[in-house]
This record gives sequence, C-alpha cells and structure tokens, in this order.
Amino acid sequence: MRLVVFGGWFGSRNLGDDAILIGLRNVLGRAVPGVELVALSTDPGYTERACGVEAVKLRSPRNLVRNREEYLNVFEEADGCIVSGGTPIYDYGHLSRAIHMALPAIKGKPLVFFGVGAKPLPSFKGREVTRLLLRGASLISTRDAPSRGVLMQLTRTPIVVTGDSALHMGDEPLKEPREPVALICPRRLSLDYRRSYHQPLTSSEINKIRHMVARAADHLVSRGYEVRFAPFHTVPPDDDRQEITRVLNLMKSGEAETLPRPASPEAALRLTAEAKLVVGLRLHSLILAGLSGTPVASVGYDIKIDGFMGLAGVSRSLCHAGVGLDALIARVDHIIEDHEEVQRTLAGNVEMMRRRISSESLKVARLLSGQPP
Repeated sequence: MRLVVFGGWFGSRNLGDDAILIGLRNVLGRAVPGVELVALSTDPGYTERACGVEAVKLRSPRNLVRNREEYLNVFEEADGCIVSGGTPIYDYGHLSRAIHMALPAIKGKPLVFFGVGAKPLPSFKGREVTRLLLRGASLISTRDAPSRGVLMQLTRTPIVVTGDSALHMGDEPLKEPREPVALICPRRLSLDYRRSYHQPLTSSEINKIRHMVARAADHLVSRGYEVRFAPFHTVPPDDDRQEITRVLNLMKSGEAETLPRPASPEAALRLTAEAKLVVGLRLHSLILAGLSGTPVASVGYDIKIDGFMGLAGVSRSLCHAGVGLDALIARVDHIIEDHEEVQRTLAGNVEMMRRRISSESLKVARLLSGQPP
C-alpha cells in the first residue's frame, strides 16, 4: 500500500512539520501494515533523513508543469492521497493547493484530509476554492475545533476533531526533573504574517507579546527556575532566533540560556521532557511538551494555539495579547502552584487525542481496503 502525503511544509526544517510526518508514519504504519508513504517535500533528502519517509520534490505551479510526468507518476502509483500538515488550508496560495489537491481526483485516488489545521477564510475566493477541494475528500478530520468550524461551513462531509499527528511521534514516559527548568519556545512574529505563517498581528500586538514573554521569563528566574530559550525553526525569514534576541533584550535579569535548534523532533521531545514547564508560542513546542507530560503555558496569537490548548484541557494556562502585560505570569504561577493537577489534566487529554487519531487511522485503513470507513 502506497500513500502520497502532502499539505505540510515538509523539507523546510520546521521541527513541527517533521514531527507531524513522523507521527503520521507511525500511526498509519500500525493501522495499515506495510504501508509506504511518499511525501512531497521542498528538500526530499532532508525529509528522508529526518522523518524516515520517502520523498519527492514539491514543485511550484510553474515547475510542476515542467515536471508533470514525475508528478503524474507519483500519484498514479499511489493507492491513496493524504492531506496532512500543519495548516494546509489558508486564504492565499490557492493555485498551488488547487493543483495538488485536484490531482487525486484526476487520477481517481481516494483523498483524505487527516488531522489538518485551517485558518479563517475571509475572502470569497478562498472559501470557494476550498469548498471545491473538499468535495473530493472521502474523510476529513481536523486537529482542533476552530479548524473544524472553518471547514464545516464549506462541506457536508462529516468532520471529526482528532488532534495533531505529532502526538504519535513517540511514547515518552512522564518525567519529573530534579531541577526546575523552564523551556521557552518563542516564534518569529512579523507584520508580514504570510511569510511567517501566522495570523495577522499589529505591531502593537507583537510588541506586547514580546514584553509578556520577557516578563514571564524574568518572573521564572525570580522563582528559582533555570530559563532556557529554544528555537524550533531557524531558516529565514521565519527564524525564531531573531525573536529570542528581541525577548532577551527586554528581560531585566539577563539570566537565560539560548539553546541551539534541537537536531531532530526526537531531540525536541527529550528537551520538553527535561523541563518543569514549557512556555510555547511555537505550536509544536506545546504539542511535544504535552506528549512528554510537561505542563504548558502560551499566548494565543493564532487560532491553532487556542485550538490545542482547548483540546488539551489547559485553557487556564492560555492568555491573549488583549490583556495585561503580567497575564502570562499569572498563567505560569497557576502551573507552578497546581503542577500535578495541570500535568494530570494534560496527560489525560493528550491520551484522548492520541486515541482519536488512532481511530481515524483505522477509518483510513478501511477506506483503502474498499470497506465503508
């Protein structure tokens, strides 16, 4: 059984996208024994090394025409197609998405949207293009409730909320570190939100979020925590190291360590497991922390953050830029004071998401075998 996987920004050296593909490989491998995945990647060699998944070059619409035989063969040889990610549904880049998601229909292959994220679609064009693409789907699941809300307006196909496939990346046991370590994982925030792949933010909102993170970092230092900053993506223009520098410049204590980018999703998972708590603006820092049983706090600058924190049952640990500058400190203190309870809640809901993802993978297996999903 051979499945083409696309929709994530595979090959971009984003640890979150790598973790999603590894998790998808694991969960589908259990549901469909002997399955072979082939991912469309901007850097096939990197994807094969980092994720253990065969990959072919992801092409732009112009280059796709020049290399159409290669693409047609990839889809021709597949038994089905999986749209994953990340967030493959957003309100720009319609041509590339339309071409790739139409190819399964052209080749008569089953198309599955598996645990996808979706951003709001304010434009008529974005809604209509997405509506057409969803018509070809046999199964649709989203990784959070806000994404389901976006897609439900555009299709009659049932949509279930499962969780992010990265939750099947591994089964790291719960760990209680000896020393209090706070891992902070900012993400590059920019007015040019399309290049940074987040929802639109004003300069005032961006500045306020940076101050909130800096204050929380100083507060953690004052409470005896060793503060470590970790970038999950370091390729310009979406370079988290730039954001870390800005936050460090706003800190008063100056007592924080900046780590290099983890070498792999597995290394990032171990890093979250070693921490007492994680303050994450990178979504997958929160997801990997949840998988390792480490309580999380965040600032909701994008619906994907709200979506995960809600599904994980830890919305009390989430604040937004519209509140006071010390709001994130209050969320951090909540975790410190109720650490065991927050940890139990998070672990229980992460396991619930993992079961939902596994259940959806079994539907995929039945679909591919010709049975009703």
